[in-house]
Amino acid sequence: MKNLTPELSEIIGLLCAEGSHVVASSSYWGNDGGKPRYYKNHKSNRIEFSNEDKKLLEHYQNLLKIVFDYETKITKDNKVNICKKDIVDEIINHTELGHLIWNVPKTILGGDDISKIRFLRGFLDGDGSLTNNLVRFFSTNKNGLDNISKLLNDLGMKHTFQKPMMKKGRKPLYYIQLSRKEREKFLKLVKPISKQSGNSRG
Repeated sequence: MKNLTPELSEIIGLLCAEGSHVVASSSYWGNDGGKPRYYKNHKSNRIEFSNEDKKLLEHYQNLLKIVFDYETKITKDNKVNICKKDIVDEIINHTELGHLIWNVPKTILGGDDISKIRFLRGFLDGDGSLTNNLVRFFSTNKNGLDNISKLLNDLGMKHTFQKPMMKKGRKPLYYIQLSRKEREKFLKLVKPISKQSGNSRG
């Protein structure tokens, strides 16, 4: 496993917010040395990161280049895919990915402040909001947000859990809200890439 770096911490934060681990099998006809070949139960194993903000997608690509020396492309549906098995395995060794199962890795929870800050930057850019007065972190994963609360406590950031947002047919959406007094201190510390004052969630 790679040593935890600030850039890897940020990658993990982004993926906990907007990433998914896709494992699927399919059968199809393809070419093998110019000859038709039927590929049966071909396994696809990739990590997807999806966001509508091109600036954030490009920043994520740059992080992947720095940490893994891995070149990626942005798809037409605003995704960046990691298809190299050793990189997928490396990331999944830190945490499973998915809205209900991600967690802050122990290496970050017990790590230095810069690793915690960079994880929070990634998660905020992916699944947080920054308005004129409030900083919020959203997730359907209550245990994951408990981890984020611990990071904020470690950095001395006052915050509260708010009542979950409830919609019929959907899982509760939990969120953490920072104290208004902490907003400027937090922004100077975390320096978000995508979220700017007045931006909505997403």
